[in-house]
Amino acid sequence: MLTVFLVLPDFLIILVGYLLRNHITPSIFNDGFWHGAEKLVFYVLFPPLLFTSVATSNLTLSEAGLFLGVAIAAMMCAVLMSFLIRFVVKADEVTHASAFHCGFRFNTYVGFAVVSRLFGQEGLALMSLLIAFWVPISNSIAVAVLAGAVARQNQGEGKKTSVLKSTIKAIITNPLIIATTAGLIVNLCQIPVPQIAMTFFKSLGNASLAMGLLCIGAGLRLAGMREQMGLVITNTFERLMAVPFVAMLFCLVFGLEGPAMGALMVFAMLPTAQSCYVMTASMGGNAPLVAGITTAHTLAAIATIPFWIWVVMQVFGIS
Repeated sequence: MLTVFLVLPDFLIILVGYLLRNHITPSIFNDGFWHGAEKLVFYVLFPPLLFTSVATSNLTLSEAGLFLGVAIAAMMCAVLMSFLIRFVVKADEVTHASAFHCGFRFNTYVGFAVVSRLFGQEGLALMSLLIAFWVPISNSIAVAVLAGAVARQNQGEGKKTSVLKSTIKAIITNPLIIATTAGLIVNLCQIPVPQIAMTFFKSLGNASLAMGLLCIGAGLRLAGMREQMGLVITNTFERLMAVPFVAMLFCLVFGLEGPAMGALMVFAMLPTAQSCYVMTASMGGNAPLVAGITTAHTLAAIATIPFWIWVVMQVFGIS
């Protein structure tokens, strides 16, 4: 019951965004408004959120080396499974690239809430460690694949675009990657950041969650979602069922137990990140599809998170 209440508020905020855009005040909250809001979240609000979370993570590499290696290996399997979906469901390259990163990214807030309640401060610290390393890896992969697909589409439409140049530029100028890298440097080099600056960044970051969810709701296009229902269902199953199963196998094979096992399992069972939609829309991908996938993940997670918590308790003997 606890996990239902953890994800239900997110879905309700998405619903508010959908209603504002389509039913309540569409003349005020029109396409121009939401386009600006997407840019605001992507370039101004989300980067401080990533910077502060990574900069303040409890990085203890010597003690958590095994956990980090196993967790990243498991999540790279998630990347592979998400990529292989293109051979199962037919769609154009940009559509597949847009859905691709939904298969291995994660909802930070649900993750922190669940892991702290189930595995305490140690579990929270280990998840922070994993997030600090997985965010730049996952964002780089996501940006590279989507930027390359969009660039090739532009070439096919007669636009002069260098795929390699566009991909590299998109990676090195992506605000999410820049913010994460800066946070890692501050953390690993123990660079002091004035408290007033951290408070300022946290305030901006706190505003990103609700605004990002509203943008997701406003970007919902039910017709587009129905057209790609096979891709939505396949991606949702991969992220919420296949990825946790693979992570559990990794825990059993490599002997992860206690908070380390818990942190990886909770991380693996999370729905995709709200920022997937914002990033896809900003980069010219199939934003309505990603909004549909994100909503499907969030809604399905109301059932899958309790299921996987029950499985973990049964398999690993946690009471």
